[in-house]
Amino acid sequence: MDYVVAIVGRPNVGKSELFNRMAGAKASIVHSQRGVTRARLYASCSWQGEAFTLLDTGGVDLSSSSELAAAIRVQIEQAIEEADLLLFVVDARAGLMPEDGEIADILRRAGKPVLVVANKCDAPGYAHIGAEFYTLGFDEVLPVSAAHGLGVGDLLDRVVKAKQEVAFRQTKLSHSIPEESTPEKAAPEEATPLAYVAEPETREEAGKGEEGLQDEAVTEPIRVAIVGKPNVGKSSLVNRLSGRPRMTVSSMPGTTVDAVDITFTYDDTQFVLVDTAGMRRPARIGTKLESLAVGRALRAVKRCDIAILMLDGTELPAAQDRRIAGYIRRNLKGSILVVNKVDLGLFDGMSEEGYARMAKIRCNPVWYSNVVFTSCVTGQGMDLILPEVLRTYKEYNRRIGTSILKQEVDRIADFSPPPRDARIFYCTQIGTKPPQIVFFAKDPDKMPDSYVRYLESEIRRRFGFDGVPIVMEFRPHRRRVRRR
Repeated sequence: MDYVVAIVGRPNVGKSELFNRMAGAKASIVHSQRGVTRARLYASCSWQGEAFTLLDTGGVDLSSSSELAAAIRVQIEQAIEEADLLLFVVDARAGLMPEDGEIADILRRAGKPVLVVANKCDAPGYAHIGAEFYTLGFDEVLPVSAAHGLGVGDLLDRVVKAKQEVAFRQTKLSHSIPEESTPEKAAPEEATPLAYVAEPETREEAGKGEEGLQDEAVTEPIRVAIVGKPNVGKSSLVNRLSGRPRMTVSSMPGTTVDAVDITFTYDDTQFVLVDTAGMRRPARIGTKLESLAVGRALRAVKRCDIAILMLDGTELPAAQDRRIAGYIRRNLKGSILVVNKVDLGLFDGMSEEGYARMAKIRCNPVWYSNVVFTSCVTGQGMDLILPEVLRTYKEYNRRIGTSILKQEVDRIADFSPPPRDARIFYCTQIGTKPPQIVFFAKDPDKMPDSYVRYLESEIRRRFGFDGVPIVMEFRPHRRRVRRR
């Protein structure tokens, strides 16, 4: 069972900075603006051989009645419920504030162990100032400076000690149960012999189907980044797919700031969903915080396998959607176009077929993507997304046998040959994720772009590769010189 440590406190006391310092990575955006963290962020930590999960939360703002503040409070309540230990972060420079007392009352009612962390003790004098926080009624106040790392080691020691104390109590409790109260173990059932399946002799035979296609097994989590413009429903989609309200959802554009990873299992396959901030065109990015958030979103695309580009079905895809599609294509990621808000009706009464054609045209860099229509409000189409992600990932990881690939390329060239000077002699697939095919031609520089596009479309028609880019490389063909 994971030991979960949640960091809570009012806004702008340095929770995210402490989270990054304890986790040893810049997992959470740190900014002087209040209320930057809005969703629960998780990080796996280890200290002195003890592992635990660290959880960052948004600032508890009890004075605000806004929709966003209410949504953040829900996230904090869920974090408190999930945690085994609470780190109550306060600002030693600002001193004891009335809001700290109100938060302390909430934490006491939760019945969880609490450590008060007096942050921003950057000078020796601040450690003494932190003593005033004992009036909150908790046993321990630990002075730290998250910015400079002062006292963070002592804090981690105390977290590990708290975990070990819980483990000791559980062990002692289990040994105190009398033997006669222990239920008898059922006799193990006789194992049913498995049917014998002969293993293929070679890797080619293992993956080779009737068409010579090889789909490699999924052995690691599939990383899926959900990207798009602000307020198209990215966080709502994450909550729907993961089956829990992990992300803060608000009608205010720009609610999500951090790129948040959510891990779950579907159809015996592990997924990592990455919710990202909405990406506006560069000219409209007005603050440093938004610039940081967009940077996180772009890095999420670089780290993913499949990118879901979300579109607002009540309007036509715009130039910014095309820019995001171009970024996905340049990073050679698989992609799916998800059209949200179909419960409100598609733009200008268009049919799904018509809108899908228009979406592929306007998001031309990923024209090969499949289109899924959904509503995060009603749940329409939600059952189609993860199967589509699995299909796209298999295409992303697909390998074609050399003999069948060369045979089909020869047929394509026979039907519509390239220029004589660019004749193709040989081809083979050299990689996956994405598929990479090398063509050996007489003079690659003489290969027209129009023929390259024709070749790609014919390969897709014969082998699929829906939703994934194909990297096509042309190299000069050199004849072997026989030595006498």
